[in-house]
This record gives sequence, structure tokens and C-alpha cells, in this order.
Amino acid sequence: MYKIALIASSHLAAHAAHLTELLHLLDRPDVSLWCDRSFHRTLTTDFDLHPTIAGYIPADYSPLDMDFVISLGGDGTLLRAARRVFAEGTPVLGLNMGRLGFLTDRSVQEALPLLPRLFDGTYTTERRMLLSVEVDGAHYGEALNDVALLKRETGSMITLHARLADAELASYECDGLVISTPSGSTAYSLSAYGPLMMPQVRAMLITPIAPHSLTMRPLVIPEDETIELTVSARNNTFLIVLDGQTKILPCGAKITIRKSVNSLCLLHLDSYSFTDTLRKKLLWAAPVRE
Repeated sequence: MYKIALIASSHLAAHAAHLTELLHLLDRPDVSLWCDRSFHRTLTTDFDLHPTIAGYIPADYSPLDMDFVISLGGDGTLLRAARRVFAEGTPVLGLNMGRLGFLTDRSVQEALPLLPRLFDGTYTTERRMLLSVEVDGAHYGEALNDVALLKRETGSMITLHARLADAELASYECDGLVISTPSGSTAYSLSAYGPLMMPQVRAMLITPIAPHSLTMRPLVIPEDETIELTVSARNNTFLIVLDGQTKILPCGAKITIRKSVNSLCLLHLDSYSFTDTLRKKLLWAAPVRE
């Protein structure tokens, strides 16, 4: 019996036909299907779909005991799904029903004909690096894409004092700092002019946001480094953002970021190439003279 959890975006109005086909493909005697209550209500109320559900996913973000997790949406939905299985190592399949999507590399149209491979074992998996975050020595959370430390006031910069292990690195005067994995190099860091990194690169990336000095450039560091950060700000608080999840912290907090002992297992129904993703998502193969 395959236990499969569906974790979905709330914006799937344009995908009624795809959801119908997906649920038909998953309607098997050897599949036990799980989802949250709100998505089940959406299926029945908005799409008039009535799949057999074995149970509901807990709303408290407790770990999921599943064989597979299927993410229905964009990268944000996949990040939400990934947070449920970081420690368990459950394979996550991303079906892109969103917009750009670097983590959900296949559109739902491309993926659905390949879904039987989930059950005959002819899929591939890859491990993606995570970041582990401590605040004042206590575990705070993990991130697949990035950790951002950001200012709260629009009219002033903050200063981020950065150290690598026991060596002083820099004092960044800027709007914020993004610490990202190779997976996250295509996310927030990219919008701050950080470099792209192949997912298999064993490194972390430090990218300043709107630095006061143009000499403050993005920096790639080895994956076994430990980054220590403290913040100075006019209002004595700052924002910490883990994969889009935001909280306010006081400036006295000490932030420590390192590679996590956990990783995310991404599932691909056919051969996967990050270079193909770059060509498709960033239009690198498009003619520039037309």
C-alpha cells in the first residue's frame, strides 16, 4: 500500500481537468490518499470531485508518515510540502501548477502521463541541501531555499555583522542579507543579482540586498562553513525569513546558519537536467534578435 499525501495551492481554478486526471490515476486499490481538510473541501465544493480519502494531514505541521508527497502548485507550495518531510526523507514530487517554478521542474501537463512510473519504481531522486538556523544557540528551523535577514523600516539601512566560524567577514550596511543554498540561488538571491549555482554544488551563497558600498558583492562559501550574524538597526528589531516564513527578532539575537544534517529528497518522473530548466524558465534558448 502506497501512502500518498497531496499538498496543494489554493489557486487551482484553472486546473480542474488536471485534478480530475490526477485523482483518476491515483484511484488505485494500492493507494491510500491523504490531504488537508481545506483542499478536500475545495475538491468537493469547487470542482465536484469526490476522491476516497484515507485521512487528513495534521494541521500542526507534525511529521508526515508517507511514502510520497505530491505538491500541486508552484515553488511556494513545494516549499510548504518540503517543511513537512525534511527529517523523514520522504520523496516529494512537484507538479507545477504555478508560474515560473524552478523546484517544480515539470508542468502538470508533462508529468501526468508519466505518473505510473511512481508505482513501477522507474523514477529518479536527488538530494537537495538544507540550511539549519539557530537563534541564540537554540534550533530555530530549516530552509530549502534561503534565510533572509531584512530591515523593518523603509527609510534606513541595517548593519549585519558577519563572521565565518571564528573569523570576522564583514559588516554589511544594506537593506538585508540573503543566505541561500544552491537551490535558492534561483530565488530571492537572484533578484538581488546573486549568481546562479547548479543544485549539486557543495556551497552556500551570501548575497547583500542594496548594499551601501558597491564593493559588497555576493560571496560563495564552502558548505561546511558556519555563518554567524548579528544585526544593528534603528528600531532595534529586524525580520528573519525562512523560505518565506517571517518573524520579528530583536537586534540582540545571534543568528547561526550552517548546512543541515537533513536534506530534501526531490522525485523526478523522468530524467532531470538543471540546464534544461534554465533554458525553459529563463528563456536562454530563445532567439535574441526576433
